[in-house]
Amino acid sequence: MSLLIRGGYVITSAADKEDGVIENGAVFIEEDRIVEVGGYEGLVKKHPDAEVKGNKKMLLMPGLVDGHSHGGGLTFIQGGMLFDFLENALIDWAYMVGIDPGLNATLSAVRHLRNGCTTMHHNNWGEEPNRIENAEKFIEAYRKAGIRLAYSPGGRNVNRLALDEEDFIETLPPDLREFALPMVSYDKSDFVDKYIELFEELYEKYNGDMTRIIMGPSWVQGCTDDFLERVKETADAHGKVQIHIHTLQTPVQKAYGLKKYGKSLLFHLDDLGLVDENLTLGHAVFLTQEDIDLLAEKKSSTTHHPSCNLAVRNGISPVYELYRAGVNVALGIDDKGINDDEDAIMELRLIHRLHRVSGFNLSETPALSAYDVLGIGTINAARVCGFEGEVGELKPGMKADAILVDLKEVTEDPWVSPDLPVAEAFIHRAKGSHVDTVLVDGKVVMEGRKFLTVDVDGLYEEVRRAASRGIGKEQRAFADTLQKIKPYYQKWYEGWDEMEYRPYYVMNSGI
Repeated sequence: MSLLIRGGYVITSAADKEDGVIENGAVFIEEDRIVEVGGYEGLVKKHPDAEVKGNKKMLLMPGLVDGHSHGGGLTFIQGGMLFDFLENALIDWAYMVGIDPGLNATLSAVRHLRNGCTTMHHNNWGEEPNRIENAEKFIEAYRKAGIRLAYSPGGRNVNRLALDEEDFIETLPPDLREFALPMVSYDKSDFVDKYIELFEELYEKYNGDMTRIIMGPSWVQGCTDDFLERVKETADAHGKVQIHIHTLQTPVQKAYGLKKYGKSLLFHLDDLGLVDENLTLGHAVFLTQEDIDLLAEKKSSTTHHPSCNLAVRNGISPVYELYRAGVNVALGIDDKGINDDEDAIMELRLIHRLHRVSGFNLSETPALSAYDVLGIGTINAARVCGFEGEVGELKPGMKADAILVDLKEVTEDPWVSPDLPVAEAFIHRAKGSHVDTVLVDGKVVMEGRKFLTVDVDGLYEEVRRAASRGIGKEQRAFADTLQKIKPYYQKWYEGWDEMEYRPYYVMNSGI
């Protein structure tokens, strides 16, 4: 099957900046690969039998990539869960209504695809029962929906309840201590063995062109050193697959590293040998300049989740400084986008605006450009998902993942200067709702805003039916008891703010 995808503008690669823009251009696709890129008139004459998609009123560009999510198709807000400090939210979210993993994955895929994301990374929480069964439900649903996927099993084998959990549990009254004991006393070594077995099984069954199985232990402070070392050993044995790990997300986490190790959690990871080109830090808010320098030296990456960080009161990651240092910064929506709908375009706009830092040097500190931000959502994010050099650009030999964006509202209504570069128009004015057509692996997944792989109305009806059942008595009783623990949990972290944080942003200082 051959396709000719055309646009009034084609952005072939964010890395090429203006040189990567073709007016009245097109991409010729055979099967799942891009064969040629160039002017539309020349390509249509060369390939007269190819089916044509798109028109002069559209922007053709690489599909966007969400480098960090948890597959939460039904969002916390939809579940009636309001945001708070992450530490508080982790307790409150016990009330969240649950639906079948396959439904959640399909809903997540629909949200991503309709907003222009052709690839996403699902980092799954890994302590629930039926881990392999649930993982397979997630992956199969994503594959059926037609989205390219990086999937990483997650999990913690220490500090699931609170940091320094064994000391914390001693502060609880006897009845709450008895309730919490199973959350602290479990076989931590057995969990590591089962995690590695889960990864190996998923890797053997699913790792391929459309799906990459990578590693995703949940948090540095949630993993024993043995767990982290086993993860690194296993990742390297499989050709240095990506390792994603939430790191320095909150001030409490930063304080824990200083308290336990006398150093940044990132430098503790380095002591264990994990800081490498295949390491990606999720969030990376409370970094020091030394942390940034280390990430740049080791060619590591971060995923940036601006809306999520604001929602759960993490703070602001020093993306501007990371970018200037040469660190690979990738987009991550983390199921908490600004519109609560996985609109990757709006997240890129927020990145563009949020990191326009102030200063006095008016000539030597340029802000992130539209192309820089586009790179964060395409090339950079493709790397952290394990698809580097395969997606994120429209170039011959690469996978045919592309989107067509309707430019009518973006560049015409009621008037936009013809001198405004199309990349700037996209970053400043486009929304997910302007995405008209989506191709993944050379296949049309959505056209004219209509899905070809998913019965969206039927999906929504299934989700409504499942979610309306609410939560069971057992779950509610568990969540109610966690609320009784919450005041002790909050008190546990009092005084941890006495350490020196040296934040890049005043907002992160707690002032």
